[in-house]
Amino acid sequence: MTANVFDEHEGRVRFITAIAMEVKALALSASRDEMISTSDPGAEKLVYAKAYQAWADSKIEGTADDIFEAVQEVLDV
Repeated sequence: MTANVFDEHEGRVRFITAIAMEVKALALSASRDEMISTSDPGAEKLVYAKAYQAWADSKIEGTADDIFEAVQEVLDV
């Protein structure tokens, strides 16, 4: 990946991570200082819905496949 493509991907991942935390699909583990999945299928669906809505609203750049891959990366913690 070139630097620009890498930066775009990292931006998507950060944005989607924030969405995942907002809908409680991810939580911060205080003991390990890392993100953990809450294993909530409803929250995970909301991450996909909100990520694609943000993409439709031009808040996230990339293709539909880019968004899908970034959501999967975020949820596969």
